[in-house]
Amino acid sequence: MPREKKDAKNFACKFDRVIFERLEEFCKISGMNKTTVVERAVEKYLEENMDKMREFSKQL
Repeated sequence: MPREKKDAKNFACKFDRVIFERLEEFCKISGMNKTTVVERAVEKYLEENMDKMREFSKQL
């Protein structure tokens, strides 16, 4: 049975070659695909920094 499609938007970006190679190695070891790893990393970054950015933007 196929997976349910998620509501998604395409996003393309360029990575530094070394970072991309590390991402590929991580995916190979973990068994996760690049999309999942990048989504989780971005989500964690946003959770850790969004409040700081909101406060900073209020000061402008």
